[in-house]
Amino acid sequence: MSILGRDGNISVIRIGTIAVIIGILVILGGVAFFFIDRASHQRPYEIEPYPGAAVWYTKSLASNARQVVYRVQGVSVDDVAAYYQQKLEQIEGGNADPCLRFPSTGNYPSYDKGDKSGVPYRYSCMFDRSSFQISQSTRVNIEPGIEANNSVGMVVIENEQHWQR
Repeated sequence: MSILGRDGNISVIRIGTIAVIIGILVILGGVAFFFIDRASHQRPYEIEPYPGAAVWYTKSLASNARQVVYRVQGVSVDDVAAYYQQKLEQIEGGNADPCLRFPSTGNYPSYDKGDKSGVPYRYSCMFDRSSFQISQSTRVNIEPGIEANNSVGMVVIENEQHWQR
């Protein structure tokens, strides 16, 4: 289709028709992208687990939330936390929030006072893929194994996942 009319001049009708077709294609592409993006947020946000980690158990928290717990042996909690910090930086770049340690130094006071039924400390890393009016996130909690849950000598990695329905 030429944009020139029979008289050899530019045809306003032909240019208008081409512009309308291009506009419709852009709108259809935008709508398709919106629905594809929305569908990608309607499932758990999977973060690649630490190498060698094995699923310990999975628990459904709601129709749009679950908990997946891994255990791994032969590594330190700090090494696992560094792995997830690196993952955060790969995914989010320079905007990545750091993995936080609770408490920031030492152990929880109750643990130091002799209550060995709880963990001494934990790291928490937040992976958030939420966008315009839709949410999808995974909080990764990393803690040393304890006798109370039969995981002494291991590192326990808990993924708490929430997504949009």
